[in-house]
Amino acid sequence: MTTAGRPDPQPKRGVRRTQEQRTADTRAALFAAAVTMIDRHGYAGANNASIADEAGVSRGAITHHFNTRAAFMAEVVRWVFDQETLIFRDLMEQAHTGSRISDWPALLWDVFSRSSGVAVLEILVASRSDPELAALVMPMQAEVERAGAINFLHRIGGKKLDMAAIRLIVWAIRGMTMGRSFIGDREGMEESVALLSRLIDRAAPSGNYEDFASI
Repeated sequence: MTTAGRPDPQPKRGVRRTQEQRTADTRAALFAAAVTMIDRHGYAGANNASIADEAGVSRGAITHHFNTRAAFMAEVVRWVFDQETLIFRDLMEQAHTGSRISDWPALLWDVFSRSSGVAVLEILVASRSDPELAALVMPMQAEVERAGAINFLHRIGGKKLDMAAIRLIVWAIRGMTMGRSFIGDREGMEESVALLSRLIDRAAPSGNYEDFASI
């Protein structure tokens, strides 16, 4: 059939993904599935087969893309960090928060209490008794921590990196996310998060990061 004397255009075909894109998609699906399964069943209960099934890929996909399970889990930690960086940015833009140091306990709780934050803690705890995992995860965690601290410093308008101040807030919140699993009182934990924010606000009424770090 023609239109105005011209042949009708051929129907568009789906854009064919490159091998690189297919690999990236598979890896992302595996990372997301690992987070889900670790949150649901714990580190030990999230075996490769169950992760692959959750991701909807072949059961050999993890060993195909990663040399070892430990290497895979280390990359899960990095992937979660990248996802969390985007979430922090979106939360700050949408809620117009994050400029005061006392804003951060609530922000961190919002992100770390998600399944991805729980999964990272499970991986870190597992590394204590797994030397192979520790050898990969500990350097990864150190890299992620420093990159996260620099991102935080940039977002809050700080000038000097003070890991003691940043770790105090970050690990207080991470600890509460783990504690919630044992206490089972999310509302009570959120009250503790709010209390931490008030304590920080009292310690640094200006909201300035440097004022808090210099206490």
